[in-house]
Amino acid sequence: MRIKRILTQFVKYSTTTLLGTATDTFVLWLFSARILGESHFEQYILSPMISFECAVIVNYTTAFFYVWKDRISKHTFRSFLSHFWKYNLTCISAFIVKMLILNAIAVAFKLDPVICNLLALCVSGLLNFTINEFVIFRKKEEKQKELDN
Repeated sequence: MRIKRILTQFVKYSTTTLLGTATDTFVLWLFSARILGESHFEQYILSPMISFECAVIVNYTTAFFYVWKDRISKHTFRSFLSHFWKYNLTCISAFIVKMLILNAIAVAFKLDPVICNLLALCVSGLLNFTINEFVIFRKKEEKQKELDN
């Protein structure tokens, strides 16, 4: 039964992260093609950092109100912010993985930043789901068992 629950969560997560991916891709394109300069730093480091944070906000909002809503005891603004800073901090690990992969692809294959970003998101997305499922939005009884031990 646990596997079925995890798969259900993964499908919900994957579906809703498409909105975050669209946000990430659009903001990355906007900053790398229209707003910032053409240096490697602006194209492959700064633009992805900005687009990533925009996607984090979108993904967190859908996670809080839809994907893991049953694991939030209080749906208040305070609870939203309390979970958000933890979510945002853990997303940094997935972002570091994404940036390493993105830049490795960029250097090795000289692809467009948007293509490198999409490829890197495939790997970092799995890491992000795992962190959300088992750390940030862990089931309440799992939290209680940990406190009891």
